Amino acid sequence: MLNVYTRHTSDCEHAGDMRWRRCRCPKWIRGVLPNGEAVRESAKTRSWEQAERKAREKEAAADPNVAATAKPQRVTVREAVELFLKDEEARGLEPVSRKKSRTLLDRQFHPWCEARKLNHIDQVTPLDLTDFRASWNNGDVTTHRKHERMVAFFSFCVRNEILRKNPMEALKKPKTPDPVPTDYFRADEFNSIIAATEKYDFGSGNDCRDRGTRLKAITLLMRWSGLSILDATKLERDWLSKNEQRDDQIFLYRAKTGVPVFVVVPVEVADILRSLPNSNPRYFFWSGNGDPRSAAKAFQRSFWKLFKLADIKKADGMRKRSHPHMFRDTFAVELLLAGVPLDQVSLLLGHSSVKITERHYAPFCKGRQQQLAASVKMAWAKPQDEYKPGESQPKTKRNRRGKTKSAAA
Repeated sequence: MLNVYTRHTSDCEHAGDMRWRRCRCPKWIRGVLPNGEAVRESAKTRSWEQAERKAREKEAAADPNVAATAKPQRVTVREAVELFLKDEEARGLEPVSRKKSRTLLDRQFHPWCEARKLNHIDQVTPLDLTDFRASWNNGDVTTHRKHERMVAFFSFCVRNEILRKNPMEALKKPKTPDPVPTDYFRADEFNSIIAATEKYDFGSGNDCRDRGTRLKAITLLMRWSGLSILDATKLERDWLSKNEQRDDQIFLYRAKTGVPVFVVVPVEVADILRSLPNSNPRYFFWSGNGDPRSAAKAFQRSFWKLFKLADIKKADGMRKRSHPHMFRDTFAVELLLAGVPLDQVSLLLGHSSVKITERHYAPFCKGRQQQLAASVKMAWAKPQDEYKPGESQPKTKRNRRGKTKSAAA
C-alpha cells in the first residue's frame, strides 16, 4: 500500500510532522505496490489530495486483478457493426431481418461515419446520430423501424462493454406510424379471384400449363388455413391428413413463430391439393430446390397479375388494393365475425401472443362488438321522471342537508 507524506522545507513551521497536509511543501509517495515493487518518489505536487489520487492510480495500475478487468481496446465502427451482424446470424434471425440490418449499418451508417472521420464507435455522439437520422428521408414506418434497429445496435455495444452508455437514448423516438386498418376479401370478391384463376395465362415457365390451377389451389389454401404465402409455398403433402372424424386437416407450422397447430379445411380444398401436379412429390408447390422464399416471390408476382384480372373495385369505383396476405386476414376476420373467441383465432393463426392478434383484428371481434353495443345501450336507460330528449335539462339545487331537488319545486 502506498502512503503520502510531506517533505517540509527548512523554514516550514510544521517541519516535525510528516503527516501535516495543509502546508505548501512538496508531497511524496512511498510504500509497496500490490505486485511487490517498492516505491519512494515525488508526487510532483504540493497538494495532498492530488498526491493521494496519484497513489491510488499507481496501485490500480499495478494490481493484477484490476488490470484483468481494465477497459478493453477501443473498437472501430466497422468492428462493432460486424460483431452485431455476426450476433444476429448466431441467434438464427431470418435472412430478411439480417439483410435490413446490414443495409442500415454496413451500407449507410458505416460510410456515413467514415465521411465524418468517426473511426471509433465511442466517438459517435447523440448529435451525430441526430444528423444521421435526418439524412434518411424515409416515411414514418421505415424511419420508426430504422430508429429501433439503431437502438438495438447500440444496446448490443453497451451489453458487450464496448460502450458505457447508449447514445440513442438521448434521441426522441420518431412519430409512431398510424395503424393501417386490416382489410380482407368479402365473399363476392373472393369468388371473383377464384374465377380469375380460370382465365389466368402464365405464358412461360416450368409450370406454365398448370399455373392457373396452382394459383387456385394456393389461394384456397391460404383462405381456409390462414397460412402466409411463404408457409403455404413450402407446405408438405404429409401435413395434409385425415383426423379421427375423417375430416381433412392441415398441420400448420409457422416459420416466423414456430407455433404448431392443426386446422380443418373443406373437402374441395383438400381434393384440389391432393390432385395438384408438382415436380417434387414431397411438396404441393415448392420444387425443393433453392430458397423457398424465391418460390414465394414468384407466386407473389403471379398474384399481382391475378388481381388485375379479378378487377376488384371499392364502392367509389377505385380499384381495391389487394395482396396475398389478405387471404390470411380473410381467414381471421371470418372466424371473428362468426363469433370465434380471439384467443382461439390467435392459436389458429400461429401467433406467439394473443396481443398480436388483438392489435390487428380486434375491430372484427364479434363478442367484443356485442359487449360494446350492450354498454352503449345501458347509457340509454333512464328513470321515468328524467327529462325527455329535446327538452331542456331541469336545474337542481342543494338544500342544507346536501340533498338535491328540482328548482321548479
